[in-house]
Order: sequence, then C-alpha cells, then structure tokens
Amino acid sequence: MSTKIGADSNRQPVDASIDDQNHFSARRELIVSFLWLFVPVSILLTAIFYLFSSQTQKYELQTAMIREESALNNASQLTSLIFVQKLSDLFVLAEGEVLRNYLHDESLKNWVSVTREFSLFARRKPKYMQIRYLNNQGMEIVRINNGTDEPEIVPRFELQNKQNRYYFKEAVQLDQGAIYISPLDLNVEKGVIEQPIKPTIRFATPVVDGYGETRGVLIINYDPNEILQRIEEIFTNLVGQGVMLNRDGYWLLGKPEAQLWGFMYGREETFHRQRPDVWSAVESMDRGSFYSGEGLFVFQKTYPLDLTRQGTLENIEYLNKPELHQLGKRYWIYLSHISQSKLEELTLKRLVVATVAYLLLFIVSGMISLFFARNAVQKKLAFRKLEQFAATDALTGLANRRELATAGKREFLRAQRFSRELSVLMLDLDHFKLINDTHTHTVGDKVLRHVVELVNNVIRGQDILVRYGGEEFLILLPETDAKGALFLASYICKRVADEAYEGKQSVVPVTVSIGVSTIGDGDRSYQDLVVKADLALYQAKRTGRNKVVVYDETMAHIKQPE
Repeated sequence: MSTKIGADSNRQPVDASIDDQNHFSARRELIVSFLWLFVPVSILLTAIFYLFSSQTQKYELQTAMIREESALNNASQLTSLIFVQKLSDLFVLAEGEVLRNYLHDESLKNWVSVTREFSLFARRKPKYMQIRYLNNQGMEIVRINNGTDEPEIVPRFELQNKQNRYYFKEAVQLDQGAIYISPLDLNVEKGVIEQPIKPTIRFATPVVDGYGETRGVLIINYDPNEILQRIEEIFTNLVGQGVMLNRDGYWLLGKPEAQLWGFMYGREETFHRQRPDVWSAVESMDRGSFYSGEGLFVFQKTYPLDLTRQGTLENIEYLNKPELHQLGKRYWIYLSHISQSKLEELTLKRLVVATVAYLLLFIVSGMISLFFARNAVQKKLAFRKLEQFAATDALTGLANRRELATAGKREFLRAQRFSRELSVLMLDLDHFKLINDTHTHTVGDKVLRHVVELVNNVIRGQDILVRYGGEEFLILLPETDAKGALFLASYICKRVADEAYEGKQSVVPVTVSIGVSTIGDGDRSYQDLVVKADLALYQAKRTGRNKVVVYDETMAHIKQPE
C-alpha cells in the first residue's frame, strides 16, 4: 500500500523489476543500438590500424630498399653506358688504318699522320686527357696531351719510357681485343700527385699489326668527372647517404674531401674497416641489402669492363672468350645508408597520416552508427506506440483488456507457482449514464480521467490498473490478500466519494462500487478472479452502490442481468 493510505503488512511490495521489464527508455535503447553498431566497427578499425602500424616499418624498409636499389641501378647503368662509348673510341684508334700503316712503315710521315689523327680525336673528345701509343718496350711513340687549350703533340725527345708503370705491365700481356681499365685514381706526374687533383681512369688495349703480332699498347687517360658529377646528382635523390667505393673499400665519392682517395695517400681508413659486417655482404653479392641496428645499407656493384656490350671488333671471335672480359678484376660499389632515425622518421610520417585517417574514420563511423541507431530506435518507438495503441485505452492511457490478458496470466501463474497472494478489484462508476446525460459526454470523459488519477495516486507501482470497459475498471493486486484488498478498495471508494470532479462550470460528485476477489484453491486462471470480482461488484451495485463487497461462495449462484 502506498504511504498515502498507510502501511499494510498484508500488501508486500514485489520486486520492482517486474514492472521494469515492460519499461522502454529511448535513451537507453539509443545507447545500446549505437554500441551494437559502433563497437564492432571500432574494433575492426582498431585492428586494421594495429596491423597497419605493425607493418608500416617493414613496408617503409621495403619501399626504401626498392627506391634505393632503383637509383643505384640507374647509376650503374649510366656508368656502363659511358664506358661503352669510351671503350668503343679505344678500339677505333687501336684498329685504325692510320696506326696500322705506321706499324708496317715507321717513317716520319706515318708518325705525323698518327699524331694528327690522335690530335684531332683529342680535340673532339675533351674528356680524354692523354692519348698515347707505347711500343712493346713501354716507350711512348705518340703522346697527345689534351689540356684546356688545343691538344698538344709531345715532341719525340720528350717522350718517356713507361715500362715500369702498372697499367703498361697489365695491358701489354693481354690478348688481341682484350681491354685493361685502371683503377679510378689520381693522376701522378713525376712521382707526385698532381695538384689540383685530377681523377683519372686509363683504358688500354694491345695494338696488333696485320699479321696478328702485338706491337704495343694504346692508352687513353680519361677524366671521369662527368661520371662522378652524374653519380653525385643521383646520390642527391637517394633517401639515404650515398657513397662510391672502390673494390678495396676506399671512398671515391660521397664523403668529405679529407676522407676520399685514401689509398693514394697511404691512409688505412676504409669502409671495410668501419663496417666489416656490411662489407662481408658486399663482397659476397653483386647487389643486395643489409639491415642492422644502424639502419639499412643498399649496395650495387658496377663492372665497367664488359665486352659483351661493345660494338663490332675486327677480331669479333674474341668476344666469345670470357677470360677477355676481365669482369672480376675491376668494379666499383655504389652504396646507400639509410640511418635508423631516418627510417623511423619515414615511418612516423606514414603513421601520422594513418592516425589522422583512423580518427576521421572513427568519427565518421561513429556518426554513421549514431544515424542508424537513431533510425532503429525510431522504428522501435513507432512499433511500441503501435503496441501501446493496441494495448492501451486512448482516453485514460490505461492498459485495456488485451493487455490485461497478458498481465493477468503472468501474475496468476506467478502467484500459483510461488504460493503468493493475488487479488482483483472491479470498479464501476455509479450512475455514469446520468452524468453523461446531465453534463455531456465531454464532462463524462473528464470524470473518468479524474477517477483514474485518484486511483493511480493510491495504488502501488506494481499494481495494474486496467480500463475493463465503459466506466468499469479492474485492478490486479500482486502480493495482496483479501484483507489488504478490502482495505485498499474501501480507501478508494471513500476517496472518490470525498473528491468530486470540479469543472470550470460545474462540480460533479461521483461514487464507485467495488467488488473484491482473492485467489483461492479452486481458481484455474485469472479469469476466475475476474468473474468473482464481477459478481461481488454486481452485489455491491444491487445492494445500494457506493460500497465495497468481497466475494464469497454464496454469490456463486447469483445470476446477473443480461
């Protein structure tokens, strides 16, 4: 019983969750629907972001490796292309008719013809610093110095013997059609490194007469600055720091000047000594990469001497002899080092972009989830409204007889299963037809709502008030015995009689008659309680109205009017 009518030990409050089961909260439903949509999407996005983050460094490492390998390969191809051109020039001079005539007739006239041809060639090839023909004893026969001005033909009395120089010793032993390429070093004059320094490469090939006899060596001193400049340009496009090494690990390019050309000055500092782990990988492969705690190293070897890429020679059959190619004797190494901090920087950039994209997707998915959640809740609300219209009386807002069937069955089974009390009150407004006829049906509707409000104010939350029909109402009272039901019915009857409806133009007194029934051993459904309450109500109305009658077995045979 509500505190408004006092405490009653016979009307125990039941668990409020019974009523909460039918309670619908739009906010709660919105939150639940939103979470059902958003949580799986957010988990999926988080998983994708996690996988992306864990793979980003590997991806950046692979991407950087591919980019560096491509750039270093371009540098290698560029070097090979330039050397193809230079080596072709070497053969043109060595196998030329003018030099061949001199070999058969070493007259002054033929010597002059050779010097003129070499001088003209030097004028058209400014990168050739010297063009020389040496005999089998290493004596210079023709020498053209190609300076900043016109090519200089060195007089015979100034020619030198070079039989002890390493490049002559190597070249004179080659077979016809073979080529010698010297290391990339600095030009030396009279035992001293020329200043300013002049990087130099010497191309040499045997000179053979018409009888197939070796008659000396043709040597071209080439200025490789054009290659070095082009390689430097390629290095500027690398992600890492690019360097050029010779086969012994000395720096030729990509380091401060004090660290370059160490082998020419007797220095022992090399890449080999600095990074033996990386150097081991470099020595074992022509191209590849090496990753360590200090970052990524990508390298590419370049073999400038590859006769398979040369033009047609007079003795073309020599091209089929691999030993003439000298591939293993001379190569350079192009290497790029991407530091660990640089790799982390590249990874961080991608992660920042990914994080921004993730947050945007997270927000968008949240908005989409909210949109669909709202639609779902609106559909549920609309459905519940339809259900409510089907189960609710439009005038009073109370449950109707359809809803009573569900609630009555539930409460009866509960009371029967757990041996609990259950009572029913059947209310009927006295002389309601007279109220309608006297005060109009509009006032009659307001009187009904007035009585409903009075009853709602005194029943408990778990009690179920139903409009049974017309001016009749039914109240299901869980956990209420006959004594408690009678007490509540009497209180309602008195309160309705004491509080007349006060309209704007009139005051309408109203009373109710109430029949009371309580669950008994012979009852098989809630309908039995309704029938008994209805009989008690009939008895109350027949015996004077504005009163409460509790059902007893003597009323079982009362016949109600049709």
